[in-house]
Amino acid sequence: MRTFSCLTAALLAGALLPWEPAPQGAPPQQNTTGAPLPVFRAATRLIQVNVVVHDNHGQPVTDLKKEDFAVSERGKPQQISFFSMESASTPAAPLPALPPHIFTNVIAQRGGVPTSVTVILLDLLNTSWGDQHYAREALVKFLAQIQPQDRIAIFALGKRSLTLLHDYTTDASSLLARMKAAKGEISSDLEASTLDADTQQELRDLNLGGLADANEREADFFTAGRVVNTLEAFQAIAEHLSGLPGRKNIIWLSGGFPLMIGFDEIPEPGSTRDRRTFTREMDAAVRALNSSGIAVYPVDARGLMVMPGFDASSRRSARIGAPPPLRLGALTANTDAMRELADRTGGRAAYNTNDLARAIRRAIDDGRVTYTIGYYSTDETQDGKFREIKVSVDRPHLDVRYRKGYFAMRPADKTAQSRQQDIRAAVWSPLESTALAMNARVDFLEQPQPHTINVFLQIDPSTISLKKEGDRWKAELDIVYVQRDDHGKLQGDGAVDHLALALTDANYVKVIQQGFIQQRRLLRETTATTLRIVVRDVASGSVGSVTVPYSQVPTEGSGPPK
Repeated sequence: MRTFSCLTAALLAGALLPWEPAPQGAPPQQNTTGAPLPVFRAATRLIQVNVVVHDNHGQPVTDLKKEDFAVSERGKPQQISFFSMESASTPAAPLPALPPHIFTNVIAQRGGVPTSVTVILLDLLNTSWGDQHYAREALVKFLAQIQPQDRIAIFALGKRSLTLLHDYTTDASSLLARMKAAKGEISSDLEASTLDADTQQELRDLNLGGLADANEREADFFTAGRVVNTLEAFQAIAEHLSGLPGRKNIIWLSGGFPLMIGFDEIPEPGSTRDRRTFTREMDAAVRALNSSGIAVYPVDARGLMVMPGFDASSRRSARIGAPPPLRLGALTANTDAMRELADRTGGRAAYNTNDLARAIRRAIDDGRVTYTIGYYSTDETQDGKFREIKVSVDRPHLDVRYRKGYFAMRPADKTAQSRQQDIRAAVWSPLESTALAMNARVDFLEQPQPHTINVFLQIDPSTISLKKEGDRWKAELDIVYVQRDDHGKLQGDGAVDHLALALTDANYVKVIQQGFIQQRRLLRETTATTLRIVVRDVASGSVGSVTVPYSQVPTEGSGPPK
């Protein structure tokens, strides 16, 4: 781990200042004001595990020490190299707001942003209109009584996009005002992916099995779209929060989605319905969440549900002599996905309850006290496979929860197609990616020609995969600059830089001390309102992005640093 503290000050002062990297695995340093400095993970084998421990009364245990914990990976004991305990009751010292010209994707470096947060994801894509209303009412009820230490951001996942409804805050009145103004969304994809079992059976009884199959294939298409879009949203949030130290929670208010398609019933003879699982997409989402230290707490927005066969609305049960549909776990299909995400990230699912506000409160309280354990894995194989982790505490009658494992590092896909896909996703994502940490100084200049944008981009070297080859330190970076208007439409052709670094030892030391600096001059498009800068590390596949609203750039540009 390394700090990225004085790089911003260097840009502000017009000159680059030296900075000292912290020892690998060291805890966050403190500056002279007592505010925690942002911490970055280097591409090492240091594995960090957030652990929550409660006694048999459900209260957090606060007096555990490093010696009380033991961790193993695939059954092999590991030596704990880093240990800390964080409490939400300890308020975070506010950082000063960034001055004009300076923009960053380092969340912890922005003024007033805490070092640990809870994200509430209001899922409009997988939740019916009635359940959305119920979930919003429960959320408003909860927000009316949040506590001073609650640090909350609210996102909404709709059919077309993931939207930030409110940024991180402890201000209950601001959150309430935003939620009361938020509107629901009729999920046409959810409706299209929901079939009436009675209607399907009637079609088959009338020898219209082909039409029934067509209905199922269409419904499966929309179901697959919902699942993939939701899991990609989790990845986007994880990439957005990856640079923020401490425990991060996502409270997922949703009706859920199935983990597989076509396995919920025994197929009829001659059925053409495909069977599909979402293992690959789920693994990718869990990998991103675990890499960012995020625990998922699903809360089922459907509330208390009636078991099949006891539902008075069922017409099928009234059909005398008709056999029941052969279904396998239809009721639990969506809760299976909730349990899967919770179990694999160290969270806890809440379902089959009408007290959603209490479920949200319990999810936030669950991580009031968090222990962070770090160890260097004794297995250096980069095979990309899942590795099970077990954490135990040398004290009886305790509930110990943590993520169940991680995916080992593997070489990134260096093909042009993969690079383009990653960059395109970062360009269009509503959130900034933070795996590559960076600052940007932006000035409007009239020289060498009018409407010039002068950008000095500064990247934290600990997030770049610099590797020694012979007498040079090498790395490859893709950097993209795009301008967009108020509607998000691209303006102009943008600019692309492909950098192949080959640093001498002297230049490598300079980069370590000052950060990697890249200057770019662009012509401002007259209809553009924002500039987005995206950087991708070719070797690791890590991506960073930062957004510059032109309205926040002072018109009296002070020019580039000297």
